[in-house]
Amino acid sequence: MDTPSRYATTIMEPHDTRSPTSRPPVHLHAGRTAAVFLWTRDRWTHQITTAGAETLAGWTSLDGPFPPANDPRWPASPVLVELSRVSVPRGDAAGGQAVVGVGLAGRSHFSASIAPDPHVADAIRFEIACRLHESPGWLGSTYRTANGLVQLTASDDSTSLPRTVVWAYSIGPQGIAAVSGAAVAIVPA
Repeated sequence: MDTPSRYATTIMEPHDTRSPTSRPPVHLHAGRTAAVFLWTRDRWTHQITTAGAETLAGWTSLDGPFPPANDPRWPASPVLVELSRVSVPRGDAAGGQAVVGVGLAGRSHFSASIAPDPHVADAIRFEIACRLHESPGWLGSTYRTANGLVQLTASDDSTSLPRTVVWAYSIGPQGIAAVSGAAVAIVPA
């Protein structure tokens, strides 16, 4: 004999798990250097351009699985799925605008603060943090340039878990330079 359930059963419609197909680009400027963040598939990617005397140098973030790990849990660059523009109180000429972002890959949580570099004219500083819950196969940021790849490998000597790894770098007319917690390697094309 069937007895009525104390709980009503409801058939739920399938949830649309697709990411938004378009989000407006987010721009950040620091003198001659500009960053544009573009929504690509399921994450924000970015391009950096620096106007020089006669040339326009460019760096494009490489995102998703890529050597050395080739594992989606350890993407070529930090995964950012949410971005916000914020005003930062500053007394310098950098303008006080910044972009902050967060994201997730595997069990690792990324956060980023991107702003005009307060110490280098016409440059943009990236400060990245990753909260690790497992040992990384690769951790850092990767850019494609006209001459090949530039990889900034996060420096981390600790093996304890969980832990947070932080690295920072600056991109501008001088190129890409590690600020702290990262080593720069150039992979020719």
